[in-house]
Amino acid sequence: MPVHPTAIVDPRAKIDPTAHIGPFCVIEGEVEIGANCRLLHAVFVTGWTTLGPDCEIHPHVVIGHAPQDIKYQGQRSFCRIGRGCIIRENASIHRGTIPDSETIIGEGCFLLAGAHVGHNCTVGNKVTLINNVLLAGHVAVEDRVTVGGAAAIHQFVRIGELAMVAGAARVRMDIPPFALSDSMGRVAGLNRIGLRRNEYGRDELVALREAYKVLYGGAGGFADRVCALRVMARTPATKKLLRFVEAPSKRGLAGRTRGRAGRATDDSDDAGR
Repeated sequence: MPVHPTAIVDPRAKIDPTAHIGPFCVIEGEVEIGANCRLLHAVFVTGWTTLGPDCEIHPHVVIGHAPQDIKYQGQRSFCRIGRGCIIRENASIHRGTIPDSETIIGEGCFLLAGAHVGHNCTVGNKVTLINNVLLAGHVAVEDRVTVGGAAAIHQFVRIGELAMVAGAARVRMDIPPFALSDSMGRVAGLNRIGLRRNEYGRDELVALREAYKVLYGGAGGFADRVCALRVMARTPATKKLLRFVEAPSKRGLAGRTRGRAGRATDDSDDAGR
């Protein structure tokens, strides 16, 4: 196990022999670090944190530190990072605030410099958080989401699979799967480029477009539109959309873009990188 002589490693920590712990790193508490992980230098990992194999952690990252919650009294809680994540400079990920709860980052995620994941967040696989994204506590982000730079996500918000959130967006309500948001956190259209890149075919794209027309432009109130969506949801993607819309929510579903100001197009590929 190549541990730099300036690193401080708690004897309670379990570190795979193939992991690399660079200069001035601090490993504190019952931390587990998987095979082939690389902590470059000045990384702080603490608490009851698990790093999966093949993670690359850049300078001044903080993982598993106490949550920013005045109710937290030091009880055991967890932070779990999946295989193959890249976490860039000055990012921070806090452990859960409720006893024995956890903050979870999935596999293959990319957190750019300054990104923050608050306590009890659940982040899926292959999620990208661009520079300075802020996830408040209890946020749920599904697989293959991209959140644009400096976006701020309210507590308990859900972001559905393959959604793209605009840079500097203020997201206060749930963003459904496959959606493109505007800077106000409203739905501006489909993330068509993301769908094509992930090999969704024409039939799925057409079905999703029709489903979104029903959900955001159909007749009647919200319950009526959900009923109409339930009838027409036949493809895997539209069924995912229906499940998301019908699932319990503490914030409610985001509305659609209004007016010309801040309007995004379906073909936008700019997430504030």
